[in-house]
Amino acid sequence: MSRLPVQTEGFRVDTSRPRSRTKMRAKFRTVLGVSAGVLPLMALVIFLMSFLQIREQREPLHLLALILLGSGMVVLMFYAWARAEKLRRREISARNREARYREQAEHLRQEREKKAAERSAGNAQVS
Repeated sequence: MSRLPVQTEGFRVDTSRPRSRTKMRAKFRTVLGVSAGVLPLMALVIFLMSFLQIREQREPLHLLALILLGSGMVVLMFYAWARAEKLRRREISARNREARYREQAEHLRQEREKKAAERSAGNAQVS
């Protein structure tokens, strides 16, 4: 019995496949989405906790909260871009699929017309 490719010593998974890239993009979008929510939440918690400190210790905490809030907004912009890119890819894929189906339907229609013409030509010769 022959060995399967997976059982060979030099077997490697093909990560250049589009599906692998799609999975990687989905994971990246997930990380961006979570970060876009967590960073502003951390900023809010630090800002509220700063009021438990004395006045001299509040300013650096307010600065940290501002930095976290700004980082969250930047991540949110990247997340919005990633979502827009996903929708753009989906639209292009749907457009290509629709064109392919139209092409197949046209080809099938032409084949049927050709067969019908052959049948009618055959019937005309028999008569």
